Amino acid sequence: MSDWLRYTLIAVLVLLGVAVLARRRSVRTALVDFAELLVPSLSRRRGRIALSVIVWLIIGLAVAAVTFGGLLWFLGWPRLPSTAAFGVDQFLDLTKIALSVVAGFGGVVLLAVNYRKQRVAEDEHQLAVEKDERETVQRFNERLGKAAEQLAHESPAVRLTAVYSLAGLADDWIDKRQVCVDVLCGYLRLAPDEISADEAEVQQAILRTFRERLSFRGTWRRDELTFDFTEVRFDNADFSNLEFGGSAVFDRAEFAGELTTFKRTSFTGKLSCHGASFESDRSTFEFAQFHGGAEFVGAEFTGRELDCSGWRVGRRPVDFYRCRFLGELVDFSGMALRPGDVRFEKIEFTDARLDFDSIEDPWSEKERRPRLVFEDVRFTRCRWAITPYKAHERMIWLIDCVLDTVDLAIDEHGLTLPRLNIHNVELRGDTTLPEAYVRHWPSE
Repeated sequence: MSDWLRYTLIAVLVLLGVAVLARRRSVRTALVDFAELLVPSLSRRRGRIALSVIVWLIIGLAVAAVTFGGLLWFLGWPRLPSTAAFGVDQFLDLTKIALSVVAGFGGVVLLAVNYRKQRVAEDEHQLAVEKDERETVQRFNERLGKAAEQLAHESPAVRLTAVYSLAGLADDWIDKRQVCVDVLCGYLRLAPDEISADEAEVQQAILRTFRERLSFRGTWRRDELTFDFTEVRFDNADFSNLEFGGSAVFDRAEFAGELTTFKRTSFTGKLSCHGASFESDRSTFEFAQFHGGAEFVGAEFTGRELDCSGWRVGRRPVDFYRCRFLGELVDFSGMALRPGDVRFEKIEFTDARLDFDSIEDPWSEKERRPRLVFEDVRFTRCRWAITPYKAHERMIWLIDCVLDTVDLAIDEHGLTLPRLNIHNVELRGDTTLPEAYVRHWPSE
């Protein structure tokens, strides 16, 4: 056999040995089963040191046998000298070899003992870690129970202490942070109709806690937490510059006072405002960002002004369904749809100034164009400014709508392409649509 072929076979054997070592867990398990067959009395002592020593001895014998056989094969299976040819020098050499083999097996035994000790130390460390985790969880549960008990106390001062205790617990206990948030939101939902000054202070403390942790430098803003404010009444609510990483639920909530603000608020999850009532003189969602969509279903905007300018709408739509807009100004100017839809359906606008100026779709995908849709909407005595800016032709839609005495102002910034897509639209009073900007669907 040529030398290059012999070296190639040796390299293959080495690679096979590495592969076997990579799967040492399964090999070791098989050897343990084999050792138990050889020594049945050890079957009841699987975890003891003797079994590990026997297994490692078997591994050592196997390695020695493979090594010795490979060496003989590499040397071309040389003939050993006869017994008569052995002298003192050869005897001493054999003795050295025998002692080396014994020392090697002793090293194997030492390796097995040290390995076993290491495994025992690792198991003890794991048990200590698990015990510490259980004790930590127990302490957290005790803190949660105590804070929840204080939150139901008659004294406002004790309840105020409970609010800060729950906030601190939520900071420390990340796994149960949602539980702490649910408890604080639940307290707001259970507020009595008649709120005293002390009770108002407790509620404001809860809202301040949320603001601090959902603000730009807050520790909760990236967490997918759900904030459920169902049926909560807010006075001059300030949710501006916050970031909700999870869902925000304001179903049947009431917003009173002079100003309700969600200015520059980012909703990573879904915003739900089913049946919400915005009674503030001015309600603003200016420059709000909607990444997970929003639903204003049956919501009422009864204040004088609604400012939704500068919106940034992501992939999921923002829906206004059966809402009531009773204010003087409804401002949706400067919206950037990328590439989500904003849809108005089954709504009436009466005696209002509607501003949809500079609607654009920056960086939108070609296969998914955003849309501004008005379906089954009635406009009565409104002044409506609608100005697409760098928008694609099929962006703005009016479907099954009625325009009664509407002063429609369209300024396409010098563009004369038909940007207003209409289907089954009824014009009443002195309402007119500039034909240069209108495309009728289905196409005539």
